[in-house]
Amino acid sequence: MRFWIILFMSNVLLACKENSVSLTQAFDMAGENRKELQKVLDHYNNNPQKLKAASFLISNMINKFSLDSTSVQDVQPYYDAMIHYVKEHDDYGVSMMYYICDSIRQLKQFTPNNSSPLYENDLQIIDANFLIQHIDRAFDAWHNNPQTNDMDFEIFCRYILPYTCDHTFWPDAFAYQHNLYGHWIDSLRTQSFIDVAKAIDQDIKANFRQDGVFLQKYPFLQPTIQRNYMLARLGSCAEANYTVITALRSLGIPAVLNLIPYWGNSNAAHTWTEIIGDDPITLCDNEQRQYAGPQSVIISDMFWDNHTFNFFEGIPDAVDIRWNRTIPKVFRQTFDMQDNSLINIKEYNIPDFFNTAYLEDITDKYIECSDVKIHIDRKYSVKKVAYLCCYVPETYSWTPVAWGKFNSDNTVLFRKMGKNIIYMPCYFEHNEVYPISSPFLLTSEGEIQYLDAQEEKEPKVILYSKVPYRSLFLYCAQDMLNCKFKLANDNGMSDTITIHTITNIPYYKQEITIDNAPESRYAIYDFTGSNHGFIAELEFYGLDENGHEIKLTGSLIGNPGVYGSSIEEINDGEPVSCFICDKSCAMNYVGFDFGKPRKITRIVYLPRNDDNGIVAGELYELFYWRNGQWESLGQKKGRNDKTLIYENVPKNALMRLHNVTIGNENRIFIYKNGKQIFY
Repeated sequence: MRFWIILFMSNVLLACKENSVSLTQAFDMAGENRKELQKVLDHYNNNPQKLKAASFLISNMINKFSLDSTSVQDVQPYYDAMIHYVKEHDDYGVSMMYYICDSIRQLKQFTPNNSSPLYENDLQIIDANFLIQHIDRAFDAWHNNPQTNDMDFEIFCRYILPYTCDHTFWPDAFAYQHNLYGHWIDSLRTQSFIDVAKAIDQDIKANFRQDGVFLQKYPFLQPTIQRNYMLARLGSCAEANYTVITALRSLGIPAVLNLIPYWGNSNAAHTWTEIIGDDPITLCDNEQRQYAGPQSVIISDMFWDNHTFNFFEGIPDAVDIRWNRTIPKVFRQTFDMQDNSLINIKEYNIPDFFNTAYLEDITDKYIECSDVKIHIDRKYSVKKVAYLCCYVPETYSWTPVAWGKFNSDNTVLFRKMGKNIIYMPCYFEHNEVYPISSPFLLTSEGEIQYLDAQEEKEPKVILYSKVPYRSLFLYCAQDMLNCKFKLANDNGMSDTITIHTITNIPYYKQEITIDNAPESRYAIYDFTGSNHGFIAELEFYGLDENGHEIKLTGSLIGNPGVYGSSIEEINDGEPVSCFICDKSCAMNYVGFDFGKPRKITRIVYLPRNDDNGIVAGELYELFYWRNGQWESLGQKKGRNDKTLIYENVPKNALMRLHNVTIGNENRIFIYKNGKQIFY
């Protein structure tokens, strides 16, 4: 049989000799399903271009796997219910998907277990009918698009033809998305396909719930098949982008998924849709600067908040405001195998992210970058590959974002690295990374600054937080400006008086002393004029019968808020949870009914925040990197001025701060010119 396949290929694949080896390998891996692949090639025997396209698909199906729907069938009732709801109502609103899943779980009285999904080899399960139908549809989409029908055949094969961009495929996905967005073809006669593609991207994502909080509450919903997340319009950011890419390809618009393996100064990876032909006007330099409009967004979600700020009163001068995420590397998730992939080096132990032949390094398309050459101790010369890693705060460890081969002169060259990021050189073994050099900052000039703790000490280090103050929370706090705290005795709030107006941006916990306030039954936070009504905690203090100050208790009153951010959040003692107003409700306030008039003496409140500022009385521990590990500089309690003070800290040290009392979030930083600089 193997001889027959080779003979068959030599006769019919003269137009695609470059694929013959992979095609033969694909047939070998297909097993009993090779007859289905054979039917596809037979079908296009008299159509050289489609034959070449078919051979491209089949030869690149090597190591393509798709989720077996039967292995995750326990979650199907959840998706069926959500798909039905979206079909009937078009949108979940603020919280309907929570209610749907709570109802299904209560009805079924068990929680599905999706922890062991099974995957099947595409070469062994895909039939000829599907491939032929898909190839014909892809060619029709390409030829019917007035702007891309003369596009290079290679671009068509790589970015329009693929039947999947995920570990799952739905045979009807191409047709389904074409039916939804086929009317955009008319727009292609007057608008560029890039503008049309961006409009479709925005339309899909506006109606696709990328709700991380929801997926954390119902983790068993993932992974799932393409039909489910596409029809339910719900999933991760990757699945939202897979939906966009399928829609664009169905219209003959070339598109592909791009990935950042891990942000340089933030948690997690990132994905977005690249429209082939849409090149950035400028390159991202990873400098920290404010959002200045859509033109400054080189990569989606790179800014924590798309607002500009010109007022900072209330934020301490020494606080490091972090405006945007930094990017170490950018990869394109291709359908076709890449010859220069790490997997081709035959390294026996490869990190999961790089354990694929379908990654193309396109870092220099999006960001300013530099090649980095580092010297490594010769004792590591037996290793084939070294990695540059970014910091993972959840585990106080490092994750690979780039790789390079060891050279005979004990150096490793890493190409196209993003600047203004701290990297740790490591080797990888037994699913762990091990540092092989000191961490270093790659500066904006492309220079390497090693962070080796020195014997010389900083006389005093003043710390304000364990992560940078992100512009998202600056916006949330600024949204409270001009909001008021009021008192009343009429339950209709007709007799309110203002006892305090917020005039400076509240930086974490605020305490306001109130003098000479009249006794009042109702005390409220009036957020008229605010966009969202954000407030995390609200406490009123007053005098008891003996003239002692106590925290006042009462019934919550006012705007009910939205699911997960309801009025109850202002009184739950959790700094991270917060109230967000229900804009359909006319009441622009939240507060308390004390049951009887009380004398207010003090207000304590928190803006929406991440609880990463220094909290008075809580215990912290400062660490610095030395000799390949974190070493403690001791524990201290937070001061009343929201700072920690450490003395005799080594200069040029890489540090992190841990809250021993509560919480795990942290970021690495250096101390320079009297300020924490986070990375």
